[in-house]
Amino acid sequence: MNAAYSRPAGRFVYRVRDDVWEWDDDVYRIHGFEPGSIEPTTELIHASKHPEDLERVKVVLAGASRDGGSFAVAYRLRRADGTERQVVLIGYGDPGGPEVEVVEGYYIDLTKDFAAQIREETHRAVAASAEARATIEQAKGVLMMAYGVSADGAFAMLEWWSRNHNVKVRDLAARLMASTQSQPIVKGLHLSLDKLLFDLTSRWSVTGGDDR
Repeated sequence: MNAAYSRPAGRFVYRVRDDVWEWDDDVYRIHGFEPGSIEPTTELIHASKHPEDLERVKVVLAGASRDGGSFAVAYRLRRADGTERQVVLIGYGDPGGPEVEVVEGYYIDLTKDFAAQIREETHRAVAASAEARATIEQAKGVLMMAYGVSADGAFAMLEWWSRNHNVKVRDLAARLMASTQSQPIVKGLHLSLDKLLFDLTSRWSVTGGDDR
């Protein structure tokens, strides 16, 4: 078996009356088989579906085989080596007479697209989480300075307001920081901080502290 294949799509033909499937080389590879190494059967095709998706796919294929018309169904495909792929099966049941004789279409392997989407969503979630944590830490710092409480005490204050006013902690922290950028929390607090910083750095310089 060869797990690699050049194209993520392959063509199939299903002859309804004879219950015969025909695959091109790429459909074999999507299923994890060397081209021509096995005979595709309805039983094999059903076995390759994820159990949670099987009935849904069977209903779609049965409808196309009975009534004709176009269809598209996405599902999880289990390959011969046990790995799982995300595929979509699209096709058309051709009513060449009173009954549908042929159903044909394509297997399209979307696994890479799904993986890329998951990676992107994970990246966004991690970035958003990091940003939220940073904002919460900043808000804690503001409360620690304004109220003279510890980091745990500042977070407890945020949690109290969050719980009693039905606002998420991260949203409350973001609103608090946005407000502090436009106006001081306590009138004259920034002047007091300037004086404190001046006094601290002056004493540090006199005692010969690190000049970094």
